[in-house]
Amino acid sequence: MSFNISFQQSNKKMIVGKWQPFLSSAEGIEANGKRTVQTHSKYSSKDIMQFNSDGSIIDGGQLYFSYSLDSDDKTLSLFDGGNYERKFEIVQLDKTTMKIVMKDTDQYKKEPFLITLTVIFKRK
Repeated sequence: MSFNISFQQSNKKMIVGKWQPFLSSAEGIEANGKRTVQTHSKYSSKDIMQFNSDGSIIDGGQLYFSYSLDSDDKTLSLFDGGNYERKFEIVQLDKTTMKIVMKDTDQYKKEPFLITLTVIFKRK
């Protein structure tokens, strides 16, 4: 049990700092299996997100204003100005790289449409 606590404290400290989006991809899968993938890799210094130890974010894109880590320390919640929450699974978090993934289901042509958003950040 103490290992998990120290791991969580470590991750909470590890996320603090400036992160530059490096690569993102959005994948959609229609009910019939058709896949659509969009990749974005052109980010500027204006896109840097600074995660502060108090849970606030300084987001160059001005989309998110605060964050929290769930008690399992594997789920990152980002909150926008309207306090809307987006939950991401933390796939990788180390000194240089953070990779987060969000999965959601939407409706497209009255059928379920699975969306997977992956964002990879590099520490600045």
